[in-house]
Amino acid sequence: MKILALDSSTRIGSVALAEAEQLIAQTELDVDVTHTEKLLPAVEEILKKTGWELENIEGFAVAIGPGSFTGLRVGLATMKGFALSHNRPLVGISSLEALAMNGVMSDIPVAALLDAKRGEVYAAVYQFERGIIKEILFKEQAIKPEFLSHFLKKLGPSWLIGDGALAYREFFEKNLKGQTFFPPHSMMRLQSKWIAWLALPKLQKGEGKNWASLTPNYLRLSDAERTR
Repeated sequence: MKILALDSSTRIGSVALAEAEQLIAQTELDVDVTHTEKLLPAVEEILKKTGWELENIEGFAVAIGPGSFTGLRVGLATMKGFALSHNRPLVGISSLEALAMNGVMSDIPVAALLDAKRGEVYAAVYQFERGIIKEILFKEQAIKPEFLSHFLKKLGPSWLIGDGALAYREFFEKNLKGQTFFPPHSMMRLQSKWIAWLALPKLQKGEGKNWASLTPNYLRLSDAERTR
C-alpha cells in the first residue's frame, strides 16, 4: 500500500511517502514560512523526487494533534482535499503517538512532549514492547510541567522527547535528577514517516473511509475561545 503522510502540527512539519512498512522518502517543511505557503510545494517536490503521482497513492495519513491550531487545520484541510479528489481513505494519527515512535525501541517509558505555550506542554507517556505500544501510561493532555514532573518522578527513569522536552529541559533535569534521558536533537522532531507507519494497519483494515468527520484534536480551547 502506497501512503502519503503529513505533519503540520509542529513548527517543523514534514511529508513522507511509504510503501507498506518501507519509507520511500521524507522531507521537512521550511520553518521560515507558514505551512500554508510551503505544504503543497513540499508535496509536489517529494512526488517529483520519487516519480510517484497522487493518483497512485492508496491511502492518506495526517497528524490530527495536539499541536499548532492553524497548522492542524491547514494540514487536515489539505489531506481531505486529496482524499476527496482521488477517492481514497484518510486516517488521522495522534501527534504525540507519532512523536513517541522515535523511542520505539526503548525499554523504559517514553514521554512525548510538545510545547503548548502558556507555560504548558501537550504530553502523553507510552510503554513500548517489541516495536509497538504496549500501554499508555499517561493519557494525552495539556499540563503544566510541574504537574507532569510529579507523575514522572513516581514512574521512574524515562525518555523525554519533543520540543516540549527541549523547552523545559533544565526544569526536568533539576526536578527529576537521574531519571530523565533526552535523545539527540534529530530524534526530538515529529517525523511523518511514523504517521505513515501507524496509519498502515488502520488503512489495511479498511479504516479512513469516513474521513469527512475527522477533526483536529486541540486538547484545549484557543485564546479567542478562552477570551470569549
